[in-house]
Amino acid sequence: MSTRPDVMKLLAEARPGRLDPEPGSRVDPMTITAYPRPSADRRRALPRRRLVVAGALPMAAALTVGALVLTSGGGAAPESTDPGATGPAVAAPADPTSARELLLVAAERTGAEKPDSGRYLVLTRVQGERREVDSANGRYGVAVRARSERWQATRPGDQSVDVVQNIGFVPITPADEAVWRAAGSPTRWTEPAPAGHPDIVHTATAGPRSVQVIPAGRDLVLAGQPVSAAELANLPTDPAALKTSLTARYRRGGGTEDLRQALFFAGRDLVAGLAAPAGVRAAAYRMLADLEGVDFLGRVPDREGRSGMAVAYTRRGDTVWGQIRLIIDPQTGRALAEESWNLGTGRKPAATGTLMGWTLLLHATYSDETPPAGTDRRRSPTG
Repeated sequence: MSTRPDVMKLLAEARPGRLDPEPGSRVDPMTITAYPRPSADRRRALPRRRLVVAGALPMAAALTVGALVLTSGGGAAPESTDPGATGPAVAAPADPTSARELLLVAAERTGAEKPDSGRYLVLTRVQGERREVDSANGRYGVAVRARSERWQATRPGDQSVDVVQNIGFVPITPADEAVWRAAGSPTRWTEPAPAGHPDIVHTATAGPRSVQVIPAGRDLVLAGQPVSAAELANLPTDPAALKTSLTARYRRGGGTEDLRQALFFAGRDLVAGLAAPAGVRAAAYRMLADLEGVDFLGRVPDREGRSGMAVAYTRRGDTVWGQIRLIIDPQTGRALAEESWNLGTGRKPAATGTLMGWTLLLHATYSDETPPAGTDRRRSPTG
């Protein structure tokens, strides 16, 4: 359902070829999801245009950016709630109070974006996936993390490119960190690999970057089917028509998941990473607003500490309740992150659970520059 490879495949591609297992398919996103930011030395002077998908201002900056309305007449100015302000401040709009309201607000903000384009949509992400580590002091969870820069081609003849880097593992929660410290703060651990392959050694430090070309036709997937940039650009901007189009696409591919879940994943992909026009992304938000089974989680932080508001889709797998969360900045309509949670094995999903994986959507900008050269995955020793 997603364009995103699993994190272990991304990390494997960042290692020497002799250590790579055979590439596998993406895991069930209801069990573990996540997706990968380029290293500072790689970031070139891209044309800085309007951000399209994600990437909020740092909190300190966001709190200082606001509109002030100054009075020009002799009447009294409205009272400011900021004692340090030089003029009356305009109150921030109230937070949405339901999934539908949040998604409709995001649609309105997204639809107001100015059109932008370029040869490539450059997306930077950080992906994390939970792993359990045993020690003499007990078990603790760590996040195996990767950073990626996707140069997504928007025109025929150009090839998409991934720049991927393992950026090291970190304990996930304060409790995990306490056990990790009690175990001596190890900076490496070994994960057993599939039979016939060497075990995977994880470190707490960043590894080398890998640059790989993505074969045409395998770089974009929507509703379980390959989709071209031209097809994305021509998707309906009416939410009902978009739902019909996505449903037909999903059924052509012989999908077996619940249709509502498939539509949630497709809508998520459209607003959180595919090079779709603003009108299509706004329609995707409106489609999600009318989708049964989408829950409202209110205001939450993402793993970068950015504040957003979340909607979620929850379903029971064979034994486990899984939940996918989409975190949105209601002020801009941009997707900030997606997360995968394990909500237990009870008759109903637990109110709290375990964070299994996440994708931070950090930056999105168009560029006409040439992406870095890489190895074509069709000819690579491991692909």
